Amino acid sequence: MKVRLCKQRAVGCLVILCGLLALSVAVAPIVSARSFRLGKLPDKGKNFGCGTCHVNPTGGGKRTSFGKDYGRIAVAAGEKYTEALGALDSDGDGSTNDQEFAVGTNPGDPQSKP
Repeated sequence: MKVRLCKQRAVGCLVILCGLLALSVAVAPIVSARSFRLGKLPDKGKNFGCGTCHVNPTGGGKRTSFGKDYGRIAVAAGEKYTEALGALDSDGDGSTNDQEFAVGTNPGDPQSKP
């Protein structure tokens, strides 16, 4: 009886573990930072790196206002920095994203102004 119960628990744990693994594989592409996106930016990420789109400058996690706009516009356009994205003032500091990239300020940080 104990052996049978132990096998049932082992199978149950294995099923749960496989389910969690499948979930992590399915969700990882959605939440992972993508360094290739730096090359899509006007400054190629040289000024702020992953901090252009992410609150954490090493990437991943919560996104800046520019990162949210990038996800909404550029990713939807096939990973292209578009005129529409450039014309936005993502961080609300009075300068467009294009203007900020041109002078080297961060389009996702309202304290970083041209």
